[in-house]
Amino acid sequence: MRILLAATLFASVMTACVGSGPGPDQQKLDWRSGGKADGQSCDFDTQSAQTYLGNFLYKQLDDGTGPDHWYRAAFAFDIQATLPNGDKATTTAYLLADNRAVVEYSEDHSTGDGSYDVLNETVVVTGYSVDDATRALTIRGVGTGTPVTVTNNSGCLPGYTFQYTDDIRTAGLAGGNAVLDAGSTSGVLVDPDHLDQAPSGAADYFQEKVSSGQVVVIHR
Repeated sequence: MRILLAATLFASVMTACVGSGPGPDQQKLDWRSGGKADGQSCDFDTQSAQTYLGNFLYKQLDDGTGPDHWYRAAFAFDIQATLPNGDKATTTAYLLADNRAVVEYSEDHSTGDGSYDVLNETVVVTGYSVDDATRALTIRGVGTGTPVTVTNNSGCLPGYTFQYTDDIRTAGLAGGNAVLDAGSTSGVLVDPDHLDQAPSGAADYFQEKVSSGQVVVIHR
């Protein structure tokens, strides 16, 4: 898949590529103003491990009545791991309440003409755990994350400084560093182990991509 790079990247929206539909999924970061009165505090350090994890747990965020639906997820945005060949590792993690995780992974290869090819699209089905004392997140076979408050001129958001512990598709990913930001995506989760729970169109499209070899599913 080839994606055209916009001349200006906005800090609140980007596109992902593995998702559920025929077009790129939109992603938005969960920027907060930091105002105490509006319930959008930046004081994430006071949150327990489970409360902090709740900033990332997958769920539908809208009421389901409009044409566009948004789902909570964690994804690498500004800070991505760079592979030895210069490609960027793109990751979106859907963390489920039953300690299962579905991780969408791909690699962005610049073509040098203002666009990039999306390579090695992969869905990793695995599990995760959170250390109650350190609040550290471990996604089995993918990596480990430490809570961090991400800030810029727009405000703050919760994140995890993330280090890949394993090569998912390309050698050299292990040891690479990224930040998984809290945000939302228009791409509904398609769980390869529970395709019956995904919208029929999304499940069918996902199965087509797996059958064609465009997407590889890995269990860890």
